[in-house]
Amino acid sequence: MLIVNFPLSTDFLSAYNKAFSYEGFISNNLNDKGGFTYKGISRTKHPSWSGWKIIDSGAVDIPSNQQLNQLVKEFYRIEFWNKIKGDFLPTQSIAVELFESSVNLGVSVASEFLQRAINLLNRNSRLYPDIVVDGAIGNQTLSALNKCIAANGQRLIFNLLNFYQAKRYIELMERDHSQKIFIGWFNRIEVTKC
Repeated sequence: MLIVNFPLSTDFLSAYNKAFSYEGFISNNLNDKGGFTYKGISRTKHPSWSGWKIIDSGAVDIPSNQQLNQLVKEFYRIEFWNKIKGDFLPTQSIAVELFESSVNLGVSVASEFLQRAINLLNRNSRLYPDIVVDGAIGNQTLSALNKCIAANGQRLIFNLLNFYQAKRYIELMERDHSQKIFIGWFNRIEVTKC
């Protein structure tokens, strides 16, 4: 059971809207490892999602189908927001960034980015001990994150999350040249000086 004593200062809808500024509507690019996707939901990775029934039914007006739009939101809350403990993350900017990375690269990858950043910024364990980098956000990660923000501010963590994300895209493209078609991934990278 997750036990936290932090103020709940994050907002799912804000994170959802930000992530969807990068997602398409329907895609079936042969180079996309996720195969056919609807609003970023991969049929290959999530074949049992209930929204596929509506899409397969041939509904004429899919974009305005309220039931389908609600299923998309619920899917993202359950599969990404809840798994990154979005309601318990201490700042909106980190919650949004972690959510967006989770949607594009997976929850465990984005969570590892956060855990690695936390460990990098602990002044060789003088501020807090290293945490296990296991791709699952729990009490230790949340506690260390709060200590990390108190010592370093949220900007540095936010930037490191984006640097890890950019590094992952570069590695994916260098390893598999068919992925170079997705240079739009780099539009997701943000760095802030504030």
